[in-house]
Amino acid sequence: MKDDFISKILLLQEQEEEIIKREKFIERISQRLREIQANIDQILEEQVTIVAELNNLIDQIREEELKVRSCRENLRKWEERAKLVKKAEEYKALLRERAKNEDCIIKGEQRLRELKNLRRRLESALQDSTKKQKLKRLEEEKEELLRERQEVEQDILTQRHNLESLKLNLGEQIVQEYEKLKREVGFPPLVKADRGVCTNCGTKLPTLLYSKLSKGESVRCPTCGKVLYH
Repeated sequence: MKDDFISKILLLQEQEEEIIKREKFIERISQRLREIQANIDQILEEQVTIVAELNNLIDQIREEELKVRSCRENLRKWEERAKLVKKAEEYKALLRERAKNEDCIIKGEQRLRELKNLRRRLESALQDSTKKQKLKRLEEEKEELLRERQEVEQDILTQRHNLESLKLNLGEQIVQEYEKLKREVGFPPLVKADRGVCTNCGTKLPTLLYSKLSKGESVRCPTCGKVLYH
């Protein structure tokens, strides 16, 4: 292989590296988007849970209010009935009934205070400005990343078109040799030698190979097999 050949192979490799670099960038964006969506879903799920608890709480408050109202009504009726009682046994039964309704009202009002306090806490959690701001920031970041990913995806299409054009210009033989090298040693098939050391695996070249490389000849790393160039 001659220097001209290496130069042409490098053109293909550098063009493919541009594509791979953008693909990796897209994967990083996609990973961040997955993280953002997970955070968004968690916040929304928490809100849905709070709303469900609030609705259930409102039903409990309504039910308890009806119960207390019913006990108050029974107590009012008790007073009317008490005026008509003549027998001691009937009056004792009415007293037990009154105590039962008074207990119902006391416990019901206590329960209502607890339920309403819990309702206020849930409503406060639902209106939490910190979470709303976080959700807004996440949505904005998501939108920006989606735009950025779309732009990079479009750029990749352009880079792929450039690669195909380059392959046509360089010819089938160069492309086949390039693909063969990739199959043999993986991507990238060409790596730089820095002061006689392979930058892929760190192997220090024997004196003979380093001498050939210094003269501009193509050599391969004896350890990883990559084609070396200055």
